[in-house]
Amino acid sequence: MALMHLLAVAPVPPYHQLYFQHFQGMEDNQIIWLFVWVVIIDIVTGFAKSVITHHTTSSKGTAGLIKHGILLLVTLTLYPMLELNGMKNAADTFVGFYIMFYAVSIVENWGQMGLPVPEWLKKYIYKLSDEYKEEQRHENHN
Repeated sequence: MALMHLLAVAPVPPYHQLYFQHFQGMEDNQIIWLFVWVVIIDIVTGFAKSVITHHTTSSKGTAGLIKHGILLLVTLTLYPMLELNGMKNAADTFVGFYIMFYAVSIVENWGQMGLPVPEWLKKYIYKLSDEYKEEQRHENHN
């Protein structure tokens, strides 16, 4: 009877197969798509800011693209592992954390281009504060 029970239970697929199933499942995951899009928007607004403020350098742009690429690679590799090991909430929190950081960066880029940012929001973003602008003026004069 015990032998029949063992034969009726399907074997657990190897870890790497489960990992790839979870990796493929990210294509329908809204938080992952939001993360990818905020990274893309941050890259675009960062480039636009550098052009508008006349601070475009290929070395800074290349370093930024490498940084964004590595973060995307690490996140898209780690997320399925966390999910597979029963830590989907931790994975979502991890990605949500980076979404918030990128959102702040997008608002900074937006404001530094001279585009309107609500006053209530400006007081929470250091790079849009009067203190930061004054610090930048002193650095540029020296």
